Amino acid sequence: MYRNVFDLLSTRIQEYLRATGIYEPTPVQEKAIPKILEGKNALIIAPTGLGKTESALLPVFHRFLEVKPEKGISILYITPLRALNRDMLRRTIDMGKFLGIDISVRHGDTPQHERYRQSKKAPDMLITTPETFQILFTGKKLREALSNVRWVIIDEIHELADEERGAQLSVGLERLEEISKFGFQRIGLSATIGTPEEVARFLGGLKDGNFRKVEIIDVDVEKIIDIDVELLSKSEDEPLLDMSVKRCKELIEQHRATLLFVNTRDTAEILGSRFHIIYRDFPIEIHHGSLSKFSRIEAEEKFKSGSLRALICTSSLELGIDVGHADFVIQFSSPRQVCRLVQRVGRSGHRMGEKSRGKIISLNVDDFAESIVIAKRAMRRELEETEIRMNPLTVLANQIVSIALEYRKIPLDDVYRIVKRAYPFHKLSFDNFMEVVNQLLAERKISLEEGILKSRKKSRLYFIDNISMIPDERSYSVIDIASRKRIGKLDESFVVGNLFEGESFILRGRPWKVVSIDDETVTVTPIKDIGKVPSWVGEDIPVPFDVAQDVGRLRKKLRENKIKELPCKEEDLRKLKEFIDECESFVIPDDKTVTIESNDKIVVINACFGSKVNECLGKLISSLLAQKLGESVKAGSDPYRIILEFARKADVNSVVDIIRNIDPESIDVLLRIVVKNTTTMRWYLLHTARKFGAISSDARDIGLKKLFELFEGTPIMKDAIDRILWERMDIKRTKLVLDKIRKGEIKLVVQRFSPFSEVSREVSRSLSLPRYPEGAIISMLERRLEEKEVELICLNCFNRWKTRVGRLDDRPRCRRCKAIRIGVVTEGFPNLKKRLKDEEKKIVSRVSASASLVVSHGKFAILTLAGRGIGVTTAARILRNFRFIELLRSEEERKRLLKEIWRAEIQYARTRGFWD
Repeated sequence: MYRNVFDLLSTRIQEYLRATGIYEPTPVQEKAIPKILEGKNALIIAPTGLGKTESALLPVFHRFLEVKPEKGISILYITPLRALNRDMLRRTIDMGKFLGIDISVRHGDTPQHERYRQSKKAPDMLITTPETFQILFTGKKLREALSNVRWVIIDEIHELADEERGAQLSVGLERLEEISKFGFQRIGLSATIGTPEEVARFLGGLKDGNFRKVEIIDVDVEKIIDIDVELLSKSEDEPLLDMSVKRCKELIEQHRATLLFVNTRDTAEILGSRFHIIYRDFPIEIHHGSLSKFSRIEAEEKFKSGSLRALICTSSLELGIDVGHADFVIQFSSPRQVCRLVQRVGRSGHRMGEKSRGKIISLNVDDFAESIVIAKRAMRRELEETEIRMNPLTVLANQIVSIALEYRKIPLDDVYRIVKRAYPFHKLSFDNFMEVVNQLLAERKISLEEGILKSRKKSRLYFIDNISMIPDERSYSVIDIASRKRIGKLDESFVVGNLFEGESFILRGRPWKVVSIDDETVTVTPIKDIGKVPSWVGEDIPVPFDVAQDVGRLRKKLRENKIKELPCKEEDLRKLKEFIDECESFVIPDDKTVTIESNDKIVVINACFGSKVNECLGKLISSLLAQKLGESVKAGSDPYRIILEFARKADVNSVVDIIRNIDPESIDVLLRIVVKNTTTMRWYLLHTARKFGAISSDARDIGLKKLFELFEGTPIMKDAIDRILWERMDIKRTKLVLDKIRKGEIKLVVQRFSPFSEVSREVSRSLSLPRYPEGAIISMLERRLEEKEVELICLNCFNRWKTRVGRLDDRPRCRRCKAIRIGVVTEGFPNLKKRLKDEEKKIVSRVSASASLVVSHGKFAILTLAGRGIGVTTAARILRNFRFIELLRSEEERKRLLKEIWRAEIQYARTRGFWD
């Protein structure tokens, strides 16, 4: 009988543990080590800080020392890029050196000489990412080295399971199984999750049509989590943002080391900026994924050394450090999901036996009620379910081409068999499989002869462009001109829509002024003024249905005075109760009551159904209303309300009729039609088409209409719609809600506007920084337009030349013949000596129309046409309200023209997805 599980390990490993001061196993190690030594597939679930990684590595290293493999990669450790923190990596490599196990790391930034060394002599253990794992199959030597793998450890598996990255990885594991000489043991490491069985199936995949057996080792050490919620009171004298910063500072000063979590990078930048303005020398920094590696490491090291009292951060997994000394967590506004809160608060009291302590700072009554519910559910360990999307066709296309490239020639039936063993594809029909194969054949990415799938030259080009399943969003590096250091990155959409030379913005919580913008970089210099906060893609965290329903139940209990103990102060709860009492003359929207309230052109449907159900209902209701009324009805939603905006006085009765009469069984079909007309459709369709290789990865200016023409009826269109429905909607629970409304289990109540309809986007409004005055915006716009380079053509002698708008004379003339009919060329101008095609005639017509505008309005016509998205028709509409002579004489008229150009640019930005 052994004293503890460390006695089961080799004496060399025990010697290493004693040398590093480790004598007793943690509970997770106690449970996991024997199972892994028995060779069982295992999913290890435990809160952060309990030694999960060692619980997998120690027994695997023991088995390695026993087996003593001669060549190739024996241990494969796969981690999301940010997940294996630097301290863990250092300890792993140190242990490997002590035990004589050669450990290497390989990812996108690994130097070429190190890659060459790995392919020449494969390490015993390779630490890599899901994307680099895909690349290993394509190199002859590395593929041979992979065939020796006996153990695969997947870190932070919960981060991957419900993403396209995870579906790609699951097929990769089956491809590894196909070439494996010995078979391999699968070990997954996960933070606390709501549906362990689903993640275990994802890890194990299938063998002979049955799920592989995976032992679930769920160590719920009763780690004490202490969370309370605080509601900030509004003040007439002080903005909510300044009050938030002041309160956060007070809490930080009461603790040794604080992690201040926010939900988005925008909020991190706003808070950081305000901290640096109000408390200039306060030791706090920002840490998020769009900051440079240098900036992140610098912040981490300062935090670890104690020179920072706090870090403002966006996600626990983005912290590549051991934050064991953090003793407190502040969550700024509702974390929106229970799992998120548990993982974040678990970062304090990181070590065994320590209490995890945290506080949620709420900014309004909706946020406060939601935070109370989430804190209660977190302390009861009532976590959200992990749901895995089945049959993502984009991933299927990616893997069909990748397998063709790996084998060069392979029977098509074998490809289908390999893919179907991966859990996300275990329900894939052969017909759906063939739809994707035929799409790839049409694009000439693969070839198929007599049932044999073959790679082509285009297969490799496709593979290089599509190694990652992460959506392509071009980013710009931000470089400090003084130090030449990279301080962060900005999404293309923010740079294109907001930045130009002289503009200022906030990054790392500090303002910067743009010096220049090149193809891939924004060069900046630090300044003191406030600037714009960058917007980053894909950060909207949905509030689950169950959380929103609990908020409804809390409202009901508050009205009925049936409240038991809650994780907040009595005085704060009293404010929420006062808000409910103010609604005494109204019906309260709760878990079983929906109120429909109107005010002139607005109808608000107050419904506690969460983000995805409300978005689903909003899209359905607005679409059916538009069909019935013959005019568009705008819709917006949040977790507790759906807002409808009518063109004229709102028709409440129509809203009620439509909700009552939606057939729950028809909504799947209806939504597939509806989402095609949403503003998000273009982005999803572009992404899917790129990942299928149907359009180039840098294609960006294709309008929605054109995309529809290209991909209607293809698996590309199907997968784009499926992905929108999966990520943004909840069809299953929407059907449940509509069914309950039909049965009368959920009541619909029509009433006048209540306070619940007023409490909408207060948080985002309160946090927005002062906007630029209109005069500053107009001045910036004028500078940008005058700096724009334009191509001109004389319609008399057809001389062409390029110049900047600001260099033009008031009445531009041809440099060669001095004629005044000068047209603006925005697309290839045809050769007029040849017979023109219809499209070429249209181009000539547009240039001719622009020349007419230049004749009547001179330089101001070209200035107008330099605006983003402003064509001849729009320019003519703007310019007909102005006279050339008045524009020359009056600065006020010129400013009025610039305002019209600005409005036209805004309109174009809002609607550009619908243009060709």
